[in-house]
Amino acid sequence: MYTFRKSRRKNKKYDVFKNNKYLVSFGAIKKNGIPYDQYYDKIGSYSKYNHNDNKRLVNYYSRFGRNPKYESAMWFSHRYLW
Repeated sequence: MYTFRKSRRKNKKYDVFKNNKYLVSFGAIKKNGIPYDQYYDKIGSYSKYNHNDNKRLVNYYSRFGRNPKYESAMWFSHRYLW
């Protein structure tokens, strides 16, 4: 259904495609080129930045909520990085 590739945008981790059409980019990369940590990267390209820290996971959801708009960048982040 979805296909992922490393993003061509310098400040994003992944680009998402559905039926070969671009949908959205998601996952942040700092200005210095180092990706932000995530709970668990289910796609796998940035898995060395997994922290698996439950307290950070809870804090993330308290900041951003748990019900993002379907197929938005936040929805993909929630589903594939957190």
